[in-house]
Amino acid sequence: MISSDRLHTFAVFAEDNNLSRAAKRLHLSQPAVHAQLKGLADELGVPLYQRVGRGLVLTKEGIEVAAFAREIEERANELVARLRGEAGEQPLVLAAGAGALVHLLAGGLRAFSRARATARVEVVTADASHAVDLVRRGLAHVGVGVLDTGPAELDDRILARASQIVVVPRDHRLAGRRSVRLTDLDGEDLVAPPEGGPQRAALDAAFAANGVRARPVAVARGWDVVLRLVELGVGIGIVNDTCAIPRTLVARPLRELPSVTYRAFTRPRPRKAAVDLVAAFIAASSRPR
Repeated sequence: MISSDRLHTFAVFAEDNNLSRAAKRLHLSQPAVHAQLKGLADELGVPLYQRVGRGLVLTKEGIEVAAFAREIEERANELVARLRGEAGEQPLVLAAGAGALVHLLAGGLRAFSRARATARVEVVTADASHAVDLVRRGLAHVGVGVLDTGPAELDDRILARASQIVVVPRDHRLAGRRSVRLTDLDGEDLVAPPEGGPQRAALDAAFAANGVRARPVAVARGWDVVLRLVELGVGIGIVNDTCAIPRTLVARPLRELPSVTYRAFTRPRPRKAAVDLVAAFIAASSRPR
């Protein structure tokens, strides 16, 4: 039988992989925390973390054990609350990007909250890779992000496939066209996504392949920031067609750029509330915008 005390200690440690902070939160000495973690690893027969440089990193097995430990604690708390007749549910943590939260998930969140009045959703803003990590570690129950394929070891559902569009002010030279090609963007000032992300990489590759020299004059994270900067005349923007476009701007399709796929993902055998939240997202995203 796995020690519940050791599981709890490991769950606290795995929040940020720091022994001293875990000891402080648990009101234990650092040697006592280390002994608990070593005892759990010996009990399970696998290493749960390793040192990389100056920090500690969970192993694949450690990630699985941390998520299991948090799941056990949540289910135990729910059982106790139910037996005592206490109202409310354990918080449901959703990890998603700011743009997806505002433009794709808001309707589903609203429907879920109305259907489950006692449920509380805590939102963590995270890009797709960070959201996957949070769900794998059990720090989030539901993640949403742009992913070409479903993340390994997680259950996923497709929410939407979004085309990419260029947005310009109504007095811009491209506003009167029915469609726009990449070569039409040559020489334009661009409100660009951050470097290192998948959208920036795809844009840079597409511009290079078509000989387009768009100038990134501003870097913005989040569709609302991009749209606002375009409204202010900083430059043109390229966003997904899931966005609600302000009336001050004109959107035109960029069919040469690939569509992107939004997926919702959970750990296997998720809580019913997580299943219901994903179902609410699917129902809302399937309605005409």
